[in-house]
Amino acid sequence: MKKILIVDDNVFFAKTVSDFLPADKYTVVTAEDGEDGLKKLQSEKPDLVLLDILMPKVDGIEFLKILQSKKIKDKGEFPVPIIITSNLSNINKISEGVALGVKGYIVKSEENLQNIASSIEQVLQSEEIARKRK
Repeated sequence: MKKILIVDDNVFFAKTVSDFLPADKYTVVTAEDGEDGLKKLQSEKPDLVLLDILMPKVDGIEFLKILQSKKIKDKGEFPVPIIITSNLSNINKISEGVALGVKGYIVKSEENLQNIASSIEQVLQSEEIARKRK
């Protein structure tokens, strides 16, 4: 079973995604801001993170920068794949997230739950394939 960490101050979005993902396939943990998300990233050891950009305390980009400073030095990657989920479709924020190493970007208002679940599955599968090659 894979563990997903949803870091998003929109409790409704986090609950909706959590309820949609099959319980026999995923365990979902949530955090309402980036500060709590960083703590849960360490304590929960998720397989994937869905990360909002605009949040209180520590926003999504700052979250990524903090992880960037702590990422695995010899591999140059985050310890867990991250997909940005935001209502922002700002190309600068997308580019900044990609430059910081995210695996995908979902504009919440433009996607349905099935597409979000498919994105999660695709990233997890590609990570599994990459691990097997190493």
